[in-house]
This record gives sequence, C-alpha cells and structure tokens, in this order.
Amino acid sequence: MRFGVKLRQSLPVLFTWPSVAQSLGLGGAGFARVSDTPLGVKVTLHLRPPASVSAIAAAHERIAAAYGAARVRVQTDPLASDVVWLFFDYALALGSVRYPWDDAPTHPPLDPLRPLPLGIDDSGDVLFIEPLGQGVLLGGIPGSGKSNAIRVLLAGLSQSRDVALWGIDPKQAELVLWRTRFSRLILGHDEVQTISLLEDLLAIIHRRALFLATTGGARLLPSARHPAIVLVVDEWAEVGATGSTKDRQRIEGLLRRVVSLGRACAVTTFIATQRPTSDTIDVTTRSLLAHRFALRVGDRHQADATLGVGSYDPSQLIGASPGRALWSDGGPARAVQVYRVPDEMVPSIVASSWTPGSQE
Repeated sequence: MRFGVKLRQSLPVLFTWPSVAQSLGLGGAGFARVSDTPLGVKVTLHLRPPASVSAIAAAHERIAAAYGAARVRVQTDPLASDVVWLFFDYALALGSVRYPWDDAPTHPPLDPLRPLPLGIDDSGDVLFIEPLGQGVLLGGIPGSGKSNAIRVLLAGLSQSRDVALWGIDPKQAELVLWRTRFSRLILGHDEVQTISLLEDLLAIIHRRALFLATTGGARLLPSARHPAIVLVVDEWAEVGATGSTKDRQRIEGLLRRVVSLGRACAVTTFIATQRPTSDTIDVTTRSLLAHRFALRVGDRHQADATLGVGSYDPSQLIGASPGRALWSDGGPARAVQVYRVPDEMVPSIVASSWTPGSQE
C-alpha cells in the first residue's frame, strides 16, 4: 500500500482518537502510538478506569464505523494487562501471497529441524512453524485453500535432508504432483493398502523405540539411518470410505497410535480434511496434533473441532480470501495468510528436492 494512503488512514486515528473515545464512553483509553500494518493501522492504547478491554471490545463496530474501517479487531497485550491493541483493518484479508521460492537457497538439502515459512500474519511478519515431531491438522471447506496449505508444508519439507514423505490421498488430487518425492504413496480408497501402510509405520515406530531404549535417548533426531517420516493424509474423511465399518475403525485406531507414539521416534502426521467435525476427527487425535489451522469452515462447530472449543473468531475470516486461516499451537488463535504455491511451481520444487535413500 502506498505511503500516502497509509498516511491518510493513520492521521485521522492519531488526531481524533481522544474525541471519538470520549463520545463512545472510552475516555480512559489513552492513545499511546500508531503503526501501519498490511491491512491498515494498529493502535496501542493504555487503559485507565473506567475503560476496560470488554468495553472496548463491545464498541468495536462503532469504532470501525467512526473511521470507515472494514472492521476493528481488539487484542490484549499478553505482557501488560493495561495495554490493548486495536487493529483498524481497511481490507479484510491480505489476498494471495506467493510462496517465496525465488528466495529459497539453491542448494538443498536443508536442516530438517529448521522452522518452515508458512505465510504472513496481519502485521506483515512471516509466520514460521516447526512441524516435525508436533503434527499438523488442517480444516477447511472446499475452496478455502486447504490443499494449497499442504503444498506450502510439502515445499518446505521437500528441501529438507533426512525427511521421508509417506502419503494417503483418497481423492488422487493433491499429492499426485509430488509423487516422485514420496517414499510411499497410496492413491485412492483401498482400505487394505491403507491398513498395511499404517501397520508398517507402527512397526518402524516400535523398532525405533527399541533403538532409543538401547541408547538411553529420549528423542530420535533425523539422520540418514533414521530419517524423519512425515505421514500426509489428504482427505482424512475419505480414508477407507469404501471399506467396512470395521475397516474404518481399524484405520482410525492405527492412525491414533501412529500420532500418539510417533513423536519421540521422528514420525510426524499431517492431516487435512474438508469436513472438520467431531465425527471425523476424534478429540484424542486432535489433541496430539500441536499445529491446528482453521481456514473457512461451515460453522463454529467445525472450527471448534479443528482449533479446540473457544478458539474461533469468525470476524477474522469474514470475507477472507482463500488461504486465510486461524492458527493455534495450543494458545490463542492467530490469523495468517498462507503462501500460495501454484501448480507450475511444484515441478521445480520437486526436481530440486532431497531424494531419500533406502528406508528401514
């Protein structure tokens, strides 16, 4: 956004906040500073009685109307109880942000334990996550950007040394483009193949656990002998869908054990679903996946099934473009615009990716 536009947005807030706050009964909210964000303006306020966070939150729509903002978001400073932040968003989302592949190192493989870039938050900062050993859950309706979010994670993992990818893709849509990077990949609904893959993965986990016991270690780090294994499942609700109820229950039980036992043994699970409900994702499995992303979902119940009860803020996703998500790693949900990885970018990423050696 041009400097002149930013200046026209920040100056009214800077000079008129005292009178606007007084008229709204927020006179105890003293102006501290204003700064620009990709979506508009961020204002820092110091609170004095009778002003309170709840009073400011209750007035957020009137504040937005006073300044012609698309919305005003209210956040508290986790380090200061008397400080509150107001985000005056003049746009509802950042829009498409291309994955910074052009800036990527030209000589992979890279450290498998490095943080991976996922996207841009509303302050313009890059959000990095460390998914290995923690797990990822992605929930969003069709068209919300769920498959693209998987691509962003795969782009980072593909460049990592000592990381083997295993995949289950019932829709035969998303993981096909990455086929040559996967050590094992099931395309379709075959419940026998799916059960076999999960049983093999559990066998590896058990062997690695025995190895850890002989070395006295608490956690297995990725190596050429024991590469990190990342199981990517897209779409979880369709896995084993053509099998019997008993097959489905068997698959769900195996996956739960993989997620539960895999962390110490360098086995991580990424699950994506367009039907994020409690019937699809049981609470136990969800609780074991540290990074959770809710893109556009059907309702609050689907968001709660992804993030956990009480984490969803619908105002963050209203009018959102594909790829905008709420991310939580157990704490308060944070908005992020996930990078975009177009189809034409995938072959070059795969071609330059690390090639795993023989598997155990």
